[in-house]
Amino acid sequence: MMRRLAVPLVVIVLVGIATAGFMYWRANRGLVKTDNAQTKGDLAPVSSRIPGTVIKVNVTENQQVKTGAVLFEIEHDDYALTVEHARAQLAAAHAQVQAARAALTAQQQEFTTGLSVARAAVQVSQPRLSQAETQVLMDEVSTTAKIDQARARVATSEAAARAAKANFELVGRTLARNRDLLAQGAVAAQVIDTDTALFEDARARVQTAQEALNQAQAELVAAESARQQVTIQRQAVAVNKAEIRRAEALLQQAAGREALVRQRIQELAVAEARAADAASTVKIAEVNLDRTVIRAPSDGWVTNLTVQVGQVLQPNQPVMAVALAHQVWVVANVKETLIGTVRIGAPVRIAVDAYPGRTFRGRVQSIGAVTGASTALLPPDNATGNFVKIVQLVPVRIAIDPDTDAPPLRFGLSAVVTIDTRQGTR
Repeated sequence: MMRRLAVPLVVIVLVGIATAGFMYWRANRGLVKTDNAQTKGDLAPVSSRIPGTVIKVNVTENQQVKTGAVLFEIEHDDYALTVEHARAQLAAAHAQVQAARAALTAQQQEFTTGLSVARAAVQVSQPRLSQAETQVLMDEVSTTAKIDQARARVATSEAAARAAKANFELVGRTLARNRDLLAQGAVAAQVIDTDTALFEDARARVQTAQEALNQAQAELVAAESARQQVTIQRQAVAVNKAEIRRAEALLQQAAGREALVRQRIQELAVAEARAADAASTVKIAEVNLDRTVIRAPSDGWVTNLTVQVGQVLQPNQPVMAVALAHQVWVVANVKETLIGTVRIGAPVRIAVDAYPGRTFRGRVQSIGAVTGASTALLPPDNATGNFVKIVQLVPVRIAIDPDTDAPPLRFGLSAVVTIDTRQGTR
């Protein structure tokens, strides 16, 4: 009886085992599972960017901090004095800029005014000189002609006066001789009357010739006086030319001041450059003063704390790190025989040993381009002849889906990752 019941029981057990195996295979088909996985995250190293002595440490190891929280402080007195000195230098540089700008403005005004006055003087003097020279030439020609005419009339009048005088003397002698002859009865009284009339006529001619000579001489004197006036005009022209030369000299002098203007411009540019350099120095000093207070770069937890009060730090000397709370992911090392089915975006279930019974969700973010062995300190060299085939592991980065109710994940926790290769696209 027992033997008869044993056979069906064995068959039932075998069928149950096969069914369970089939169901297990069907449930896990397309799933890539590995327990070679760890949580990873970014560690922000914290160091001082300036040298100094630590005067205060505000955090402890593993303390949670927020962005901008003060981690530690460096003695700031020297840096505060540097800021004050730089600001004083900046004020002096600004004063030099103002002085250079005022000097440039004054020089430009002086140059513009002097140039305008000189140009106006030249423009006024040159037309007047041309007109005066033309008038002098015309007056000189006219005066010369008048003098020549007056001299000619004087010469003619002198000749006429000499002739009238000679005729007067001749008529006078004739009258005296005829009077003597009349007394002797040698001539008639009528001859005396005729000679007397000729004598009076000759006297009148002498007077007329003398008056003409006097008038001609007066005209000569007037013409020569006009020549003196021409000489005065010529002297005035010479004075005008001298004024023009002085105006042109002033114009050249005013134009020469343009070089001073350019020099003032260069001086202003140098002063402004020094002011800009002083402003940069102030900014650098203020930044260094601000760097005496070292703050947390992001939310996270303090780790690797080594800084102590009184410690003298050098720039970029690491003294602690901040594990960034919002930068946690999982790196799963998948066998090369299974990596071919993994796709970017595939859903992932993550079980962390630190939280038994808790499942985290995520997705494949990237697949490593090289195996872990290739980036090892001593990578394998299969060309030596000692070749033993070992299944290689490919790192897969998994992004964890945000969950406000999820507990915080630390860096380096062991995890079991299950990748569902039945979904997702590359």
